[in-house]
Amino acid sequence: MVLDLHGIKHQDVCRKLDEIVWECMQRNKTQITIITGKSDRMKEIVKECLKDYKLMCFELFDGGSLVVNLF
Repeated sequence: MVLDLHGIKHQDVCRKLDEIVWECMQRNKTQITIITGKSDRMKEIVKECLKDYKLMCFELFDGGSLVVNLF
């Protein structure tokens, strides 16, 4: 699944992540690609929100996306 955060305000990121993590769990998906753009602040917000789920992410070579494994 893919979550594109372009146009999403920083204060709304955790809620969007909550929604997609829940949806992935319901659909038995194992990976989420999160498009953050080049914003280092957006990437840090995503990483902080993922800590609530004890999930880690890694950055793709494009520099504007993070991948989260849900298993």
